Amino acid sequence: MRKYLLTALVCMSALYAYAQERSVAITIDDVPNVHLYAADGNSSGLLKRLDSLNLPVAIFINEGHLKQNTAFELNKKLLESWISRPYITAGNHSYSHPNYGEIGFDAFRDEVLKGEELTRKMTEKAGKKLSYFRFPFNGMGKDSAEQVRMTQFLTEHHYVSTPFTVESEDWLYTQLYEKALKEGKKEEAQAIGNRYVEHSLRLFGYFEGVISKSIGKSVRQIYLCHDNRLNTDYLPVLVQKLKEQNYKFISLADALSDPAYSLPLYYYGNFGFSWVYRWMKDVDKRRSLMRAEPVDMETQNAYEALTKGKK
Repeated sequence: MRKYLLTALVCMSALYAYAQERSVAITIDDVPNVHLYAADGNSSGLLKRLDSLNLPVAIFINEGHLKQNTAFELNKKLLESWISRPYITAGNHSYSHPNYGEIGFDAFRDEVLKGEELTRKMTEKAGKKLSYFRFPFNGMGKDSAEQVRMTQFLTEHHYVSTPFTVESEDWLYTQLYEKALKEGKKEEAQAIGNRYVEHSLRLFGYFEGVISKSIGKSVRQIYLCHDNRLNTDYLPVLVQKLKEQNYKFISLADALSDPAYSLPLYYYGNFGFSWVYRWMKDVDKRRSLMRAEPVDMETQNAYEALTKGKK
């Protein structure tokens, strides 16, 4: 009996330690959302929410967004206000968000350089460095040769190519969410927001399990989301839920110091899925785990109906 209790205590301690080790870096793509900024009276609700959350955040900037409407000077001030926040790390997400695998090396190289012109000046003014790049669509190139070529270019320009482990299609949810709000369907909008949070938590749990089995220890997660209305309202909810699951919020630099991000990548196509899958050498295992990934069919069906209606 004593031996059983001792074993149980050891297991419980191990589980507690594992839970305590959980950590995540929040990264936000497609900054700044100038349409949302204008709609909210030249105010960024998401930035205000982040101010109150007191956690490090990395943002990935598309400078082309600044010219999506006529308020270029105001949009520049918006971008500068993001970059000037002490808790924010700024990264380059290309100028206009093209898919590298579709436009090729030369055009994409120009997108990287054009995408840093204002951002680099603003980061220097804020006493920061522009060190991170994230591929649009997380498509790193159509094959291994193209990936190596662009990786070398990024390294020469002092960029770290930024991965992610968890992404929950917030870009899809936000379209349904904004439609419900526009139509005055507040309860439906709330249900969509809650499903987004619940689905994100399921994905965190799923990838924690996959990582535990494939790597044998916890990995510092990197969560990818976007500058949109949905996250303005529900990212704080997701953050609180993750805190309740003993997640610690860390900087992107801290996350990338995890040895897992130095593991070899075994996937060389242009699909933008999680690095957890890219670390898997066994293709059949990768595909099997991707098929087993949690899916929110209610939201997927609603999105398909919405996109069909737009055609």
